Amino acid sequence: MELRHLRYFVATAEAGSISGAAHIVRVAQPSLSRQLHQLEAELGETLLDRGGHGVRLTPAGEIFLPLARDLVGRAERASVVMRGLAAPGQVTLRMVAPETTVADVIAPFLAQLPPAAPMVDVREALPARVPAEVLAGAADLGVTSFPPPRELVSRLLVHFPVWAYVPASHVWARRRTITVDELAAQRLLVLGADHGTRRQLDAAMSDAGLSYAVAAETNVPQVAQALAAAGRGVAVVSDDARYGLQGVRIRPRGDGDDLRVPLFAAWEPSHYAEPVIASLVDGLAGYTRERYVTTATGS
Repeated sequence: MELRHLRYFVATAEAGSISGAAHIVRVAQPSLSRQLHQLEAELGETLLDRGGHGVRLTPAGEIFLPLARDLVGRAERASVVMRGLAAPGQVTLRMVAPETTVADVIAPFLAQLPPAAPMVDVREALPARVPAEVLAGAADLGVTSFPPPRELVSRLLVHFPVWAYVPASHVWARRRTITVDELAAQRLLVLGADHGTRRQLDAAMSDAGLSYAVAAETNVPQVAQALAAAGRGVAVVSDDARYGLQGVRIRPRGDGDDLRVPLFAAWEPSHYAEPVIASLVDGLAGYTRERYVTTATGS
């Protein structure tokens, strides 16, 4: 199956006629018609119903069209990537990450990249959804707090501390750390179960045999902080402080480290732009460690 035959089929389906497709792909109409017949012979299916008023897709053609579009699209992206290996700025990578990660990590990282770096198109998704987006091919690179599946190449970028955010007037405002026992006595503003921060909190509480009261649950960390600023409870999140809140580290029972949430980068090992992705992740790892390592390690 030749790629040009797929392009000709897609162009014909979209144009609705062989003459229209011939004009688009700049091939003589008899040659285009002959090559479409070759594609059908190779597949063993009639893809086009050639009537007197243009062409229509047969049932087999309806099934094959999205497959052909996907193959053509992948080939075009692969061509762009390979041409761009010597000039990464010509490559556009699709990245997916949680909203807070985009605002606090990805966007600041992109702002300091040189013009020759790859172009990055970023989309937001809940942390638990990020690996699935990468596996489905909807993104070239994912950044998430959830451990990626084994099918993906992954790299731990950094550990972010989990903060208990309170107003400056709160009794904890001058504290550096609190215990999970103290936290369990408060009404908490927490993130949904799809967030790594919530998973770390629930695990620490479970290990200590504790439960806690939820003042409110939200999927937007900024909203949790806003509610904390309004005195509605203690926000348990990992993003940067907002609204004049003070961050307090959370100490689990025993001799373990303060609560922290990991941040991973993940991508397909067979991705045609793997060298470009790996280079970008190297830069992102260096940036996150330089910016957050003091906070993350408590040093």
